[in-house]
Amino acid sequence: MTLYTVTLPENLYRQLKRQADAEHRSVDDYVQQTLSRQIPSPIPVEDDLPTLLKAELQAMEQLSDTALWAIARSVPTNEQLAEMDRLRDLQEERPLTPEETVNRESLLREYQEIVLRRAHAAVLLQSRGYDMSDPSVLQRP
Repeated sequence: MTLYTVTLPENLYRQLKRQADAEHRSVDDYVQQTLSRQIPSPIPVEDDLPTLLKAELQAMEQLSDTALWAIARSVPTNEQLAEMDRLRDLQEERPLTPEETVNRESLLREYQEIVLRRAHAAVLLQSRGYDMSDPSVLQRP
């Protein structure tokens, strides 16, 4: 491990020391943990995703917590869900036309991308220190 020296004001060092002592840890350990929570490691994105979607997911690391919460709580529109239901029901009655098949595939792809964005946003929020163990935090407020 490479060592670096950081100059801190005395009052900030005393605050860090108090916090570290309260947790029965060294100041070094406490500072490392605190910084790692504030500056999380990049979250890997699968290489086999479409280029634009991959770039979008990678760019999400630069978003604010507020923007990530909005993405993590996003859902398909009621119209999209209704059309998916309609096409599913129609497919049970008869084979879909080529146009209906293309529409269904497009809606499914959009749905999958929403799920992927939500999951990636949740992972990023967790890496920033938010507790994501309760699924209800992803419900719209």
